[in-house]
Amino acid sequence: MTEHALKGLKVIDLTWHIAGPYCTKLLADLGAQVIKIEQPKTGDPSRQEGPYPDDVPNLNASGLFAYLNNNKIGITLNLKSERGAEILKKLVRDTDILVENFSPRVMNSLGLSYEELKEINPRLIMTSISNFGQSGRFRDYKGTELITQAMSGFISSIGEPTREPLRAGGPLRILEYITGAFAAMSTMAAVANRRMSGMGTHVDVSITECGLLQRSYPTVQNSFPSSPSKHRQRYVMLPSIEKCKDGYIGINLLTGQHWQDFCLMTEMYDWIDDPRFTTLYHRLQNKELFQERFDKWLMEHTREEIIQLGTEWRIPVNPVPTFEEMLSFPQYKEREFFVEVDHPVMGRVAQPGAPYRMSETPWKINSPAPLLGEHNSNVYNGLMGYSEAELKSMAADGVI
Repeated sequence: MTEHALKGLKVIDLTWHIAGPYCTKLLADLGAQVIKIEQPKTGDPSRQEGPYPDDVPNLNASGLFAYLNNNKIGITLNLKSERGAEILKKLVRDTDILVENFSPRVMNSLGLSYEELKEINPRLIMTSISNFGQSGRFRDYKGTELITQAMSGFISSIGEPTREPLRAGGPLRILEYITGAFAAMSTMAAVANRRMSGMGTHVDVSITECGLLQRSYPTVQNSFPSSPSKHRQRYVMLPSIEKCKDGYIGINLLTGQHWQDFCLMTEMYDWIDDPRFTTLYHRLQNKELFQERFDKWLMEHTREEIIQLGTEWRIPVNPVPTFEEMLSFPQYKEREFFVEVDHPVMGRVAQPGAPYRMSETPWKINSPAPLLGEHNSNVYNGLMGYSEAELKSMAADGVI
């Protein structure tokens, strides 16, 4: 087994919340050296979100922060102070990547724009993540996951056609995780290009556009010369989640063969060639009639019975386990997907691992997320050569 895939890559992490920290987490977990810089005293806002052991708030015991920041070195630094900005510039000199997810004007206002930082280090790759990107009339608009989902078409395409649209994923903030993954991918593409050009670049990532990318199907539909009104239907059934006798199952009828086998499985023989149901479009038009009959069948069968029947009839049917069940789900246990991390405050906690396996360069959690300012001495004394007296002075002045 060789070294980690990204060993030797140096990253400055100025991010907070989810999208940015998830981007740098993906790099850190593959071996990049990531220095996470947080605001003194308060730190990353995700430290205040929990979940916490015993529901007791603690900046150093947030489950969300712990997951997003494993394998990182943690320091505090006030970038709004003149000395703080100068310290960052010193760190940038031998850094490969800087990732930030402030509002677009913030880095410029601090004298830390890409144009200014590349004068210090022409090989620097700077990745900027924001709600709407670094340009355009919306670039400075504030936004939450609800807003970015609405502006990317997620909300308008989800939910019952006769009711209000729905947010995707509830409180899970799925667009931020999707954006973090795209940011990491595009950052590594910039690293690959730098090997040829020798020069860095500025990577501009828009959360809203990452969401739009997931809505390619309705985008294509509405680009047809025919009237867009034909394509305003929200797709909410088959594929769908359905309630059965003892829980929930997912079912996805993708092809005509699936429909025929489904009718045989459920003994709805008279519907095999019924034009009202043979395509997804027609099933949607006749949803109430279909659902009434299907619901009756579902409530006569357990989840395990339906999964078994789906396997026998080669129909895409899956269980919908609770998260507690998922932690012990055989598939994930066999692949050792969930990992346990020893945290100095929270103790031993389970976290999601990596959705991929690399045969020669391992993915691994080497260290838990840092406590607030945990590595100040290591970085400022050991790496940058500041004296203990200077550290005390900077702490007193609110610089670190």
